[in-house]
Amino acid sequence: MTDKTGNNTADDTIEQMKAAIEQLEFKIAYQEDNFDQLNEIVTSQQYMLDRQAHLLKGLVDKIKTLQVADSDTDQGDDLPPHY
Repeated sequence: MTDKTGNNTADDTIEQMKAAIEQLEFKIAYQEDNFDQLNEIVTSQQYMLDRQAHLLKGLVDKIKTLQVADSDTDQGDDLPPHY
């Protein structure tokens, strides 16, 4: 079809649609790359959190063990008040 100015409107519309589709494809590819990068970051952070939680649990267990050992040695080591 040709409009009054002599332009082929159907071809123009198709070209605009092709350009819009190409732009959308570019945006999708860019978003997929961003998702992959974010996934790597989240995975890395989860590994670090798991490791820190494991280390913290070990420290808490060690502190509890030291507290129990300390309370056991305190009984009987103290001199009576009159000494």
